[in-house]
Amino acid sequence: MIEIHINGESQQLAANITLAEILALKHITPQSVAVVVNHTIIPRSQWSQHQCQADDQLEFFSAVSGG
Repeated sequence: MIEIHINGESQQLAANITLAEILALKHITPQSVAVVVNHTIIPRSQWSQHQCQADDQLEFFSAVSGG
């Protein structure tokens, strides 16, 4: 198990978990968010290969339209 921080909240998750697996675990539709890991935007095409590390800081941002 590793500890990561998702939108400021600590989470204990399995080691070697990918961003895609975290989104599925959280029931988040991939098309509805952008993901930032340690202040770096991770392209959607890399989510299934990007493995999270202990103490990573993840931020999920929802797309909002309007004006």
